[in-house]
Amino acid sequence: MKNFKIAVEACLACMDSCEMCATHCIEMNDKNHLRCISLCRDCVDICNLCAKFGARNSSFAGSIMKLCAEICKACAEECEKFAHHSHCKECAEACRKCVAACSF
Repeated sequence: MKNFKIAVEACLACMDSCEMCATHCIEMNDKNHLRCISLCRDCVDICNLCAKFGARNSSFAGSIMKLCAEICKACAEECEKFAHHSHCKECAEACRKCVAACSF
């Protein structure tokens, strides 16, 4: 079984950043951020699932990580559009790290 420790840690950090980003974007009440909010929420959920599967060395962890990387990439691309906001910039960076950790 593969050791997924690095991916699990990246997923947990990404989950935290995405949750924070979504919350701040909701508080901004700006329709331009709706896709950002939606992708952050998707990212939180897949990162949570990915961390759980990785932590238990599930035989399905690799498949979940592949999907996680795909969603995190989309989230990073969207958040980078709003990188002038620190929460979006931090979220994009965490997403990029998660993509790297979950792509192998």
